[in-house]
Amino acid sequence: MPLSQSPVRRERVCVVGGPAEPVVPPEALVKAIAPDDVETLRPLLPVGYDAGVKAYQLAAQQLTAQDLTDHYTNGVKFFHDEFVPHLKRTLQFLSGGVWRLDDYVAYAAGTDVDFMTHLIEAVAAHQPVALFPGDWFGFLVGCTHMTNIHWRAEGQSELACLCIPSVRNGHFTEEMLPFLASSRNCLLNLNLFPTLVATERRETSETLLPMLDRSVLSISFSRGFGLTASQLGVALIHRDHPYRAMFHPQWTWFTNFFNAFAARAFMLLDLRRLQEVDEQRRGWVSEWLTARGLPDLPSGSYYVKCFRPTGDIPPYLAPLHRDGIVRLCLKPSIQGNPGLG
Repeated sequence: MPLSQSPVRRERVCVVGGPAEPVVPPEALVKAIAPDDVETLRPLLPVGYDAGVKAYQLAAQQLTAQDLTDHYTNGVKFFHDEFVPHLKRTLQFLSGGVWRLDDYVAYAAGTDVDFMTHLIEAVAAHQPVALFPGDWFGFLVGCTHMTNIHWRAEGQSELACLCIPSVRNGHFTEEMLPFLASSRNCLLNLNLFPTLVATERRETSETLLPMLDRSVLSISFSRGFGLTASQLGVALIHRDHPYRAMFHPQWTWFTNFFNAFAARAFMLLDLRRLQEVDEQRRGWVSEWLTARGLPDLPSGSYYVKCFRPTGDIPPYLAPLHRDGIVRLCLKPSIQGNPGLG
């Protein structure tokens, strides 16, 4: 089947209120975006943090030859006994205390993409998988059963896949809720989630709470936390989820090869510093939009801002145009806080 995405015409409304894709005249986009700017705004790429570099450096300093020898014994024990509880506490904090993950089991893979590819390929071999229009193309990486992959807002599948927030527009919108609710199981990729403001993270977490037990939570340490140099893939799943019974042997095997260096770096990451940098980046994006005469939408991730043109756009903006919207992937260059020691 062709992988063109069916258009969704309804206005996207954020769970926290307001349009996620403000309507603008094409002339405003032409005035704001020069042809030479298009490629810089097209790819959704993370921006590193100085705090991430510091965490890697500390992790490297602590590494010993014995750690390498014991990776498949004490290392795996470290993963379950130390890293996973730390990760759960971090997600509980980011959710504003909404998510209690004591009954969730963790598995690992080389990266989050590796883990999600395995799950989607296994499900699509026999049953339909739904992707939300305009969301992440990376869900398709490695899939060979394209006839069972569907871009559709209705969901109604064995597995519905969605980034939280969606890379379609940097938000979790009201239309995405029935997409998830109508499917038997969900794959939620927590990618830009840490870059949302605290109130939006909490409200998004509350909205997702009824579906959490039937979801696989895949954590993107590269996108949300900027740990790209040595990556880690981890998924959390409720202990009674049917996928755990189906895939436990394979996922346990994958977990043996988890990236212990990246896990230790994450545990040494100063989340407070990241959040202060995120606040500065939000200000940078606000100024960037205002200076170019585009609506400054305060909600959503600062990485992604979308606009719905009221008419035809010129061809040079086509690389930014998808499913009726123009998506700008902003990359604030702020990497640290000089005033923090």
